[in-house]
Formats: sequence, structure tokens, C-alpha cells
Amino acid sequence: MSDKQCNFCGQTQFITKNVEYIYRYQGYYVVFRNVPAEVCLHCGMRYYQGQIILNLEKRFFEIYKKHRQPTETVSVPVETL
Repeated sequence: MSDKQCNFCGQTQFITKNVEYIYRYQGYYVVFRNVPAEVCLHCGMRYYQGQIILNLEKRFFEIYKKHRQPTETVSVPVETL
């Protein structure tokens, strides 16, 4: 638990857990699994350490520029309304 206050709902109870994070850039997406985050127990707002986000960004652009292969690739249906 943390003594921080959620910027969205104002509550102070958080849990640290691993979540999925979707990084998006110019229509390209990478889903990162097992990303550590502090999650508000009231509204679910997620907070990430800055170094974690910088690491995700670095890995995203390595994949985007084809310098790194993702662990796996999935197909996602898209629907336009």
C-alpha cells in the first residue's frame, strides 16, 4: 500500500501489481505484459515509475525500427463505426 493520493479520484489506497501496457505510436501498437504499476484500489488508475516508461519506449522503438523481434505477434480485429 502507499500513502499517495490518486490524481483521478483522490483515494489513497493502492496496490502494486503487474499489468498490460499498450504503447501506441502513429498507428503502431505494442502490448507489454507484466509491467509493474501502482493501481488505485478505488478507480483503477495506474501509475508507473518514469524509468519503466522510458524502458518501454526504448523497446517499442527497437521493435518499430526492426532492431528487435517481439516475443509474439497477435492479430486484432478492427471495426470502424
